[in-house]
Amino acid sequence: MKAIIPILAILSLLLVACGQTAPVEEKSGETLGTADQVVTINSFKFSPAEVTVRTGQTVVWKNQDSASHTIAIDGTESPELFNGDTWSHTFDTAGTFDYLCGIHPSMKGTVVVE
Repeated sequence: MKAIIPILAILSLLLVACGQTAPVEEKSGETLGTADQVVTINSFKFSPAEVTVRTGQTVVWKNQDSASHTIAIDGTESPELFNGDTWSHTFDTAGTFDYLCGIHPSMKGTVVVE
């Protein structure tokens, strides 16, 4: 039995090391899936303001601000995101996609899809 525990620990570490995308969790701790890029919303700014993904990849926005925000991009708008909420969008075509917060239009960002 003592020999099994180190083996399980090593296997767990290997599984974690093999992950290619970052898991994203809501404030409830529920895993939403994986993100190829994560954009944080804080102090009325998107960070990073520009991200690059490949066609078919997903960007997740996570609101860590005290104010609520939305993401208006590619002809769609997210629901209102409160502190700790996330929203994701998968990009199926290449191009440059500018976006903004529908509540605070001075907040802007860009997703480049290659």
